[in-house]
Amino acid sequence: MGTQPDVGPCGRSPICRRRRLPTLLVALLVCAAALFAAADAEAIDAPFSDEELITGFVLTVFGAEADDGSGTATRRVKKFTGPVHFHIVSTSAIDRRRTVRTFVRSLSESVDNLELVETGRFEDADMVIFLVNRVDYVPTIRRTVWEGADTAFLEKNACSAVLAARRSGIERAYIYLVADEGFAGLSHCMVEEIAQSLGPANDSSLLDDSIFNDMSELNAFGLFDWFILNMLYDDHIEPGMSEAEVLPLLPGAIAAARDRLTAVVKMGLAGHDAAPTGRTLVRH
Repeated sequence: MGTQPDVGPCGRSPICRRRRLPTLLVALLVCAAALFAAADAEAIDAPFSDEELITGFVLTVFGAEADDGSGTATRRVKKFTGPVHFHIVSTSAIDRRRTVRTFVRSLSESVDNLELVETGRFEDADMVIFLVNRVDYVPTIRRTVWEGADTAFLEKNACSAVLAARRSGIERAYIYLVADEGFAGLSHCMVEEIAQSLGPANDSSLLDDSIFNDMSELNAFGLFDWFILNMLYDDHIEPGMSEAEVLPLLPGAIAAARDRLTAVVKMGLAGHDAAPTGRTLVRH
């Protein structure tokens, strides 16, 4: 969908802390049946190779949608460097705030070194999520987005997000979602735009198992994208890094994510009653 990176005026001191494995995932995590079958093994055999995950990381984090043509300034890692305070502005006739909160909470619980905390004050938010009626979509963008952002780029998409970032990290993100046109469309937009606003801001038609693909019919946060976010928020991956700096670190980040997945499954998900059949991690 339409995630437009932008360059903002300030950064933050890097603050990364390792979070304990979340108990909330027992209710939220839905993995492929093959993973559950391997729950008693030493490691869970996730259905993606290191090469596939590295390719996905490069396409989403360093892909063309974030490239300004210079080949340098925007082709660097973008991520938040501390707790992300989010605020929901709902003006839609249908109140979808609970759905959004549930998804954001699931990301906070499942992605290591990522903490998303709701704030009641717009002014205190690093991430603002607007839930609007379709008729108010374009006017809301024009009224709220900061100066310098390409509103035409945002307006032409069914849903959109814009980032303000420097090499020191993402400064802020605004996400615009239409809440009165059915749950399926909202779900896809919500998952893609919120996840992309955390840093992997680019779409690619090459990613069959990813929500970061405008041709995809997925409307859920999948295992592939879970790996991408856990790789990005690995504490060895720093904002402002180039592709050349990141590539040698990705095998270690993938290994850590695989260990985390194994630990999560062994903490009780192998006995889940849902009998999952796909590669979906979080459903709504």
